[in-house]
Amino acid sequence: MWCRSRTPRTFKDVVKALPAASSGELWATNEFIGTSGDVDIDAIRSVEGLDIEGLERGTGSALETIAQRSAAEPVVEVQDHQDIVDERRKALHALGYEVKFRWQIASDSYTIINPQEAYLPIISALQQRGEDDVFGWASYRDWGGLLKMVVVCPSLRRVVSAGEEDLEELDGDGLTAATLEDEAPETVVYGGFQTGYDFRGTQTLWARPVLFFPASGTVLPDTGKRYTRRHYGKATDAAHERAHNRTPINEWWRSIYDDIDTRMVTVETAIQRSRAIAYDFEELPFSLQECYTYWGIAKKYAERAANRAQTIARPTTRPTVFNIQLSLLIALLEEYNGSMASNSYQEYIEVAGGSTGHRR
Repeated sequence: MWCRSRTPRTFKDVVKALPAASSGELWATNEFIGTSGDVDIDAIRSVEGLDIEGLERGTGSALETIAQRSAAEPVVEVQDHQDIVDERRKALHALGYEVKFRWQIASDSYTIINPQEAYLPIISALQQRGEDDVFGWASYRDWGGLLKMVVVCPSLRRVVSAGEEDLEELDGDGLTAATLEDEAPETVVYGGFQTGYDFRGTQTLWARPVLFFPASGTVLPDTGKRYTRRHYGKATDAAHERAHNRTPINEWWRSIYDDIDTRMVTVETAIQRSRAIAYDFEELPFSLQECYTYWGIAKKYAERAANRAQTIARPTTRPTVFNIQLSLLIALLEEYNGSMASNSYQEYIEVAGGSTGHRR
């Protein structure tokens, strides 16, 4: 907990707080050999499926004799796998802290993308697009072994007015045109991206575009393409990557920014439409809370989201699509107390992330 800080830091300082990871040797402990080098004969005899009698007949020697001739060590190097090692973990371990500082790599072709080297190129990539004042936040645990970071780009700020939309597709089944009183006359939204990695078994660095709504402090995930980068090659060596038909990581970050920039045009239209269309729950045969539960949302979150959406709506029985989705997202972010890595939470967030379109 002492690593937490409410004081804003520069992007570079945040990146420097991440592990300076490198590849290292992987060693395995042989539990049948003590630290003194003595072989545990009784433990070997109790191994299920091991034919001790056949072994002794084949060698012409008793198991005790075979063990005495053995030069095996209690710790053995694994030749075809690697570790990811961080010096700070090793230092804390030496001081007596219980730190899991190694992550096994189950492939001898794996090449670590150092987190610091992977994320520092974001700065130059964004500066080349005129982004000098990005802001955001980062959270990590397991001493930096798992990271999620949000980067918001000020140049991708959009002010979306209510506007008048072509709503001829409304067919009277509970959908209706919203009145301007339903929402604020303008919605401010920023484009950005979320990125992260997990060294505890996965082999990718990932990023995806997101939308940030400063009025509510919420992020809508899963908009646009998800980018992944596997751990092989030399990500920061541009010549090497091009020679192997891969994109250097600096260009990779620029392409993500360009994708977000392009999508912001369609986002404006989608938000306008989601604010221009409302559900009329006086006409529908179910309540807003029931609507959330039909989408698979648990009752306690559905109730909280419905209360918020109805409080904002004018009239309360006709919340807009935008209001309904954003209220659900806020309810989940404020109330969810389970594991954010669980399938349930991820499914909830996917449902709440649909605020740029309307559900039927």
